[in-house]
Amino acid sequence: MTPIETGKTIAARHNTLFVGNLLALSASICWGLNEPANKILIPDWMTAGEVALARIFGATILIWIASLFVKREKIERGDWKYIISSALMMLGFVYVFSLAFNTASPIDIAIILTFQPMLVVLINTIFRHKKASGLEWAGMGIALAGALIVILAGGNLDGGRLVGDLFAVVCAVSYAAYLVLIEGPSHRYGTVNLMKWVFLFTAIMSLPLLFTLPHHITLLSNPKPEPLLLIGFIILFPTFYCYLVTPPSIKMVGSDIFSLYQYLVPVITTIVSVLLKIDSFHWYQPVSFVVIVGGVLLSNYAKTRAKG
Repeated sequence: MTPIETGKTIAARHNTLFVGNLLALSASICWGLNEPANKILIPDWMTAGEVALARIFGATILIWIASLFVKREKIERGDWKYIISSALMMLGFVYVFSLAFNTASPIDIAIILTFQPMLVVLINTIFRHKKASGLEWAGMGIALAGALIVILAGGNLDGGRLVGDLFAVVCAVSYAAYLVLIEGPSHRYGTVNLMKWVFLFTAIMSLPLLFTLPHHITLLSNPKPEPLLLIGFIILFPTFYCYLVTPPSIKMVGSDIFSLYQYLVPVITTIVSVLLKIDSFHWYQPVSFVVIVGGVLLSNYAKTRAKG
């Protein structure tokens, strides 16, 4: 290889890392803004069901439009069961996520969702019989303790808050199960071609939820620009954009670096929520965040040491 070719290779690698980090950062910012945006909308402007269905159907339309510009791929018969199961988990995540905002703090929800990587490890250990070391189990236990701090302390402040926090736990479990189920197909198909089917099946499964909506759509009965902009943002960025950029970002920078950016989400959520005065900051939130992150990092260290 010539020096010029070596230089081009290094430059290309640096460009790839830059783009990958930029995508990871942008996704974290979008997710960090997602919680405050949902809290402003629910329940004052829209019901939880309205927000969830708007996200699902809106993102489905956008992803199918995007699919018109990429080469079509044939899905193998054995992968349909994983795609349909992933769609079911996505429906559970999106719908219960919206329900949580009826009572829960957006800061609490963002912190609890950082526990999701530990749930992926736990699901893989239980259902896919992947071995976990003692340190990994210790990390899971520590992260669980952090999640319990949020749930119990938040519940003591407000009983309704406890219900919302429990919904956030269900969200984390659903999303962790989604990640486990979609892992295999994500290595075999392009992101757009894969996600268009996941979103389509999610939309089909969500059709019965249309009967739970009020007779008069809350937002349409009193349309104003602020809530319309917020629901548009939620559909376009935290839903459509983030689901599309996550796989290529992980390929460019690796899952370990990408996961580090996820710790920015509760930080962004906290800053925005406090500045907009839609939530207040409590002592247990930074404590639980540090405990959860400590557990996740310990588990990641154990996996890295095992591979080495």
